[in-house]
Amino acid sequence: MVAKKIKKKQTKTVAQYKKENLKFSIAIKELEKKNVRLLAEFDNYKKRSMSERQNIFKYEGLEFINSILPAIDDFERILNSDETKKNKAMHQGLDLLLQKLVSILNENGISSYKAVNEVFNPDLHEALMTQDSKKKKNIILEEFQKGYKYHDKVIRHAKVIVSK
Repeated sequence: MVAKKIKKKQTKTVAQYKKENLKFSIAIKELEKKNVRLLAEFDNYKKRSMSERQNIFKYEGLEFINSILPAIDDFERILNSDETKKNKAMHQGLDLLLQKLVSILNENGISSYKAVNEVFNPDLHEALMTQDSKKKKNIILEEFQKGYKYHDKVIRHAKVIVSK
């Protein structure tokens, strides 16, 4: 009698095995999809964190650079003043200092860019005012303050007057 009970418990139909097999294969496929998604998310995380680290190294010192730019502007204003132009020795000395500062900035990836007679680009320029002119519309007539780039990033927009 005990043998009959064991036999009844052990016997399953082929349909039941197929049904269980289908459930297991569906569960395996779901786990495989989940694994692929997790791997993709991890790969994206690695790429994003590597890019962030590269940008940190690429743009380190940005605050320091922004604090130096007004001093360079002051040097340029002094060089363009009438008093400095009268005294040639002082003018040459200040010009030499300015050129050294500019070359140091250039060596470290900081450069100014041309604005006068260029087409106005809001990514590079900040329009302070517009003015009637014989030139085409949206051409930069005058530059109040130079714009600077640090590698490929604009760190200060050029302040300009644009033609109407």
